Amino acid sequence: MRRVVLRIDKLMDRYGLNQGEFAEKVGIRPAAISQLYRNHVARVSIDHLERIVNTFEIDDVREIIEIEKDR
Repeated sequence: MRRVVLRIDKLMDRYGLNQGEFAEKVGIRPAAISQLYRNHVARVSIDHLERIVNTFEIDDVREIIEIEKDR
């Protein structure tokens, strides 16, 4: 089985941000960032994705979303 995984952690590492700083920079509540960071969401808001891609000028969604295969 495959699963979709958000890679907010990689983006935060690349820019040297903790969850609070990341939340402030993109304008998303810290609790929501925490859930995205831990992949504890059933749905991802397009608005949240747009805020992230626009803030960090991301052109390739693979920078923040990956598909993981079972190991």
